[in-house]
Amino acid sequence: MNILFFTEISPFPIYGGERIRSYGLLKALSELGHNITAVIQNSDNVDLVSYKIKNVEYKEYNIPKNSIFNRIICLYYFKKNKHIISLFNEIICNQKIDLVFLDYSFIGQYISFFKQRNLPVIYGTHNAQSFLTQQIPVKGLLNKLRKMQSVSMQKIHERLYFKKANQVIVVSKEDKKFHSSFITSKKIQIIPNFLDETRYNNDSYKKENYIVMTANFGAFMNQNGLKWFIEEVWDEELDSKLKFIIVGRNSKEALARINNSKLFKNIIATGEVNNINPYIAKAKASVIPLIEGSGSRLKCIEAMALKTLVISTSKGAEGIYSNNIIINDSPMDFRKTLLNIDNITISEESLYNEFISAYSIQAIEPKLEDTISRAIIV
Repeated sequence: MNILFFTEISPFPIYGGERIRSYGLLKALSELGHNITAVIQNSDNVDLVSYKIKNVEYKEYNIPKNSIFNRIICLYYFKKNKHIISLFNEIICNQKIDLVFLDYSFIGQYISFFKQRNLPVIYGTHNAQSFLTQQIPVKGLLNKLRKMQSVSMQKIHERLYFKKANQVIVVSKEDKKFHSSFITSKKIQIIPNFLDETRYNNDSYKKENYIVMTANFGAFMNQNGLKWFIEEVWDEELDSKLKFIIVGRNSKEALARINNSKLFKNIIATGEVNNINPYIAKAKASVIPLIEGSGSRLKCIEAMALKTLVISTSKGAEGIYSNNIIINDSPMDFRKTLLNIDNITISEESLYNEFISAYSIQAIEPKLEDTISRAIIV
């Protein structure tokens, strides 16, 4: 099939949950034998030739920043961008398109453009966005009012547009339950987060005496999870036995805001790094101490792909269904697990095999193809 893939994400370089998911969808569609015209942003100005995927042609676009007026009235949740519409028209006029895939965020306003041309549309969500926004902690009356406005506009967008798609993809059972309140369940398909297995090779790494937390620490749920872990779980006994390395964007700033982190000598933040894989692959465990959020955590399956033990809260492992992830929701249990980490018998191979069987591209391809088949049935 010829597929038009549209996202507001810049998928390259491939780091961070949103980019990894978008890249993975493009790669999976390619491996299924489809031809994809991918309309993407390129905010990092990378050479897209370096990220060539078989059967995928990139069409770059840039959206100017919203005016103050548009931001105040949240017009961007509903208004179609004229440049993007022009690009869609150009693509449709120059080639036969069989299916449209809209990926992530609030771009449902474009569904009607394609449905008017009798093109089936799949809408891919990465989480329950309005539910996630609702959880963001804010201070001050003005900020609370702005948050209330954003949540309201997002809910209107979701309920107004998502149901117009032929199929909607969610990443977890929890997200399906959320979306089922305004979309008929038969339109919703679960395709969990997944990874391109060819990008995870850990045979050359040996385990070292540390645990790791990887994330974009500019996101509130990762900041709060880190704070909970350091204040409630980490103590002097753990600090004397293990090193805790925090890896990712804004990790140094997030750590500096946690006062009692200064009491410990073995907590280290690296800041943003070019490649997180070595940090995960060499760790004794990847910890995911989240207490808020939506969607599912790619950091769980990144650790599984790199044969590294995962110790998480229930929220941190949401959407990942595994017999090999250790769940601890109380600080005491989390601490006890870490103190006994050398006695845990979960094998590296069982983690990797579960990743391949459930969360690799080859594992989700049948689900993706089934969703496509459902979308094109009139």
